[in-house]
Amino acid sequence: MIKVKIFKKDNLCLGFKIKGHALSRAEIEKIGDAYDMICNSVSVLSQSAVIGIEEVLKLKVKYDIEDGFLHINLSNLNNEDIEKCQVLLLTFEKSIESLIQSLKLSFGNEKDSEYIRLLKEEVQ
Repeated sequence: MIKVKIFKKDNLCLGFKIKGHALSRAEIEKIGDAYDMICNSVSVLSQSAVIGIEEVLKLKVKYDIEDGFLHINLSNLNNEDIEKCQVLLLTFEKSIESLIQSLKLSFGNEKDSEYIRLLKEEVQ
């Protein structure tokens, strides 16, 4: 399962952390690659946010990326730069919500949480 956690403070997004895969390699081989599209979608959406912040906004942000893991943290940025990132990060959040809604329509309300879960955490 993919767990997406979005870190918020006073209605600002300060980053996110993504862990896991929608299915194991064995499950993908058994069921088919269509389910792997969930992982691909999350990867593209999350990496687009990082690319937008670094290459479009030209801001240096702290992030770690590995197989099945991405953590971006805006704590090193000043308030003005954090504000600049909000459109990208809110777009990421809304896109993940849309992906989850699509899964609910395709697989049912109970099945979507087997593949992806979105959490929001208020931070200090």
